[in-house]
Amino acid sequence: MFIEISPNLKKLSKFFPEHLYVVGGYVRSCLMHLKNEDVDITSPVSAEEVVKRLKGSEFSVKVKNLKLGSLLITKGDENFQYTAFRKEIYGNDGSHTPIKVEGTTKLEEDAVRRDLTINSIYYNINKDECVDLYHGVVDTNQKLIRTNINSDDILKNDGERILRIVRLAGELNFNIEKSTFLSVKKFVTNVNDLQGNRKFGELEKILYCDKRYGIGSLKKALGLMNILGVWQNFGLACANVRYKMVFKTQDRLLGLLIDIVDTEKVDCLEAFLEKFLYSQCALPEAEVRKIIIFISGYYDALQGLGNKEYFFKYFENWADIYALLGCKSKRLQARYNFFYQYILEHGLAIKVSDLEIDEEDIAKNFNSIDKKSYNRILKNLLSKVFDGKVKNEKEALLQEIKKNLINY
Repeated sequence: MFIEISPNLKKLSKFFPEHLYVVGGYVRSCLMHLKNEDVDITSPVSAEEVVKRLKGSEFSVKVKNLKLGSLLITKGDENFQYTAFRKEIYGNDGSHTPIKVEGTTKLEEDAVRRDLTINSIYYNINKDECVDLYHGVVDTNQKLIRTNINSDDILKNDGERILRIVRLAGELNFNIEKSTFLSVKKFVTNVNDLQGNRKFGELEKILYCDKRYGIGSLKKALGLMNILGVWQNFGLACANVRYKMVFKTQDRLLGLLIDIVDTEKVDCLEAFLEKFLYSQCALPEAEVRKIIIFISGYYDALQGLGNKEYFFKYFENWADIYALLGCKSKRLQARYNFFYQYILEHGLAIKVSDLEIDEEDIAKNFNSIDKKSYNRILKNLLSKVFDGKVKNEKEALLQEIKKNLINY
């Protein structure tokens, strides 16, 4: 088997008389005639030694993780992810974090940690020949995902590998070999032990798996999430999510969340989303708040919230909610958008900051009013201005406060 290697990679291999290998996804992509710019390379040479060898050469080197023996090697616009041969020893918590990493000079020992046969195909750049210890070429041709050694041993301590198998099945539109499938199902609870950022990282890749190579199937990947019982290890009560919106929305995370909410029939939307996005996915607070606003705006529209109240809450976020709502109901989308355009065309005050007075004006003119009441007063004025009951002029607004002073 022969694959095309870039001239820069050929030059790099000259620094490795021990032999330099391309491994994993790039080799698989070449076999499948797919474009893949992620080039993983490996050899028995330690990261420290590689840095020494390439010092002063035309290749630049950035250390990524000396413990794992990983470097980023660059020349021009080409990047190569280097990792020295290593062995990994895992604990029993399923967290995908090795408790011990050891360097090795043996390709056979490095290949074991690569979990799947289709990830364990090495291409010797120096010799232009394939090293395929686990028949990964055959499995690639048969479109099959299989662990390279006993599947229980590979999956019993690593939840991330389970999500990766689901992702690869979606990205490549491959099937999972029977014994591997049974082990995934057996150890699926290991997903629960993953850190939130790792879980979300794989979930996000799964949601866009069909975009990676242009041959994938989102339907297959999400179907596996149900069949394997993965969702219950994301904190859901249901085992099977009913997918609809995720296939329609441009932002697939929002679509998936709507499908989950509809399936779970949650009582409190905000509390549910906070728990899922914070606890399970470890998203930043600002991102969580934004997502909650978008999805709340979607559901409030479905429930027919009045135009004024709706846009007091969602005016600034309407562009995103507009796209989301259109995937569910063009009629509702058009109805609310008509009012949104009316607000824009007529320059209506829609936020407290649009008023011609602020808290300083209240403090300056009404020292008897408690500061705690300022926000409530301004919101009340905004409602009256929006309805046309009071002009958005400073004197008119101050007069309105004075008229209702007894209530403050």
